[in-house]
Amino acid sequence: LVTLLWSMAGVVTRHLDSAPSFEVTFWRSGFNALALAIALTLIRGPGLWRGLLHAPRVMWISGICWAVMFTAFMVAITLTTVANVLITLAVGPLVTALLARLFLRHRLLPTTWLAIAAASLGIAWMFRQEGDVHLSLVGTLVALAVPFSGAVNFTILQHVGLDRAKLLVDGD
Repeated sequence: LVTLLWSMAGVVTRHLDSAPSFEVTFWRSGFNALALAIALTLIRGPGLWRGLLHAPRVMWISGICWAVMFTAFMVAITLTTVANVLITLAVGPLVTALLARLFLRHRLLPTTWLAIAAASLGIAWMFRQEGDVHLSLVGTLVALAVPFSGAVNFTILQHVGLDRAKLLVDGD
C-alpha cells in the first residue's frame, strides 16, 4: 500500500495546478500529522505524548530528517517533472552506502562499488535523456535533499544502534 501511494504522489500532485507548492506541502503535512497523531495514540496510548518531552536527541534529529524529506519531495515535484524527481531519488541507496562507509566505517564490497558505478552511469544517462537540464536544475537540487536526508537519518540511526549494541556487549 505504501509503495502504491508513494508512486502516485507525483501524479496526484501534478494535477493540483491551482495550489502553490507551499500550500500542497502544508496540507499534506497537516493531514499526515493528524493521521500519525491518531494512529500513534491508538497504538502507544496517551503516554506517548509525555514520552516525547523526554525523547532522546536522536529522535528529534530523525524527525528533522523526515521533515526535510517530506517537504523537499513535494516542493521538488512542483519545480520539475515527476520523472526527474524519481530519478534523483534513485541516488538514495548510493548516498547511504557512501555515508555509512565514511562515518560508520562500513566496509563496502567490490560488488557494492560496482553497483554504485553502474547505477551512477544509469542515473546520468537518464538525466541526459531528460532534455532541458537547466529548466529543472532547481527542482533537482531540491529533490537531492530527499536522498541526502534519508542517508543522514539512516547513518545516525545506525550509529546509535551500533553504540547501543557495543554497550550491551561491553556491559556483560
